[in-house]
Amino acid sequence: MVMSIVQQYFPTPRNEEEFVGSSAALLAQAGFAAENTLPIISVCRDEICSSFVSAIEAQWGQSFMLGGLGGLPFGGKTGLGAAAHHAPDIHDRERIVIYAFTHIGFGPEGEVGGCVRPGMEHLNAACGALVAYSGQVVEEDREVNRIFTDDGEYGLLTHRMDKEPRSEKPDLLSITNTALEVIKADIDALTGKVLHQDKCDFAVFTGTQIHLPGQNLVQPSDCWAVIGGKRQPLELSA
Repeated sequence: MVMSIVQQYFPTPRNEEEFVGSSAALLAQAGFAAENTLPIISVCRDEICSSFVSAIEAQWGQSFMLGGLGGLPFGGKTGLGAAAHHAPDIHDRERIVIYAFTHIGFGPEGEVGGCVRPGMEHLNAACGALVAYSGQVVEEDREVNRIFTDDGEYGLLTHRMDKEPRSEKPDLLSITNTALEVIKADIDALTGKVLHQDKCDFAVFTGTQIHLPGQNLVQPSDCWAVIGGKRQPLELSA
């Protein structure tokens, strides 16, 4: 029952390991391999996102973490620039693969935003930061536009999300989709500003991590690569 509810919103969810494996197989055709590629990850700080991080690192090796609350790439130009300097330069060519995902949970009865966490008897929330933001949007609490000194990253999240057009029904699903659009736009802008296409080939995979009771899935969204200075869409196998 839960999966049928999930597929109303995310029609083609995939196993995390399988998705990462498919992305690596696709990039292998362009010369990307674990020994010559740096993985950069922009996912939420939530511990339940760690299974996706583990799948990526099992495939590609140690990663550079760019993301923050909600999966937004708060590492910014400084973070991505640092990562670029860490990329292998085998044969005078750098290669980077970026996985940038937001996330959402579904409870045992298909409760949107619900999350079953190990050791907890009650239903929890995911993404907690986006749940908080959606509640403040509904209540029209615009005080959150300020960047708080004691809650800086959440302040950045609200500041960035407030710049986006808002759905007439700002429920968690629409807020999560907005977060994904922010992630895609910001990653696109950051890579264009920071990565030098004359010496760096890179690929970007975006989407939503989905937490279900006992398993985590991913719903891919836009995927693209810039290889030899030329941008091209990436089509993952089913």
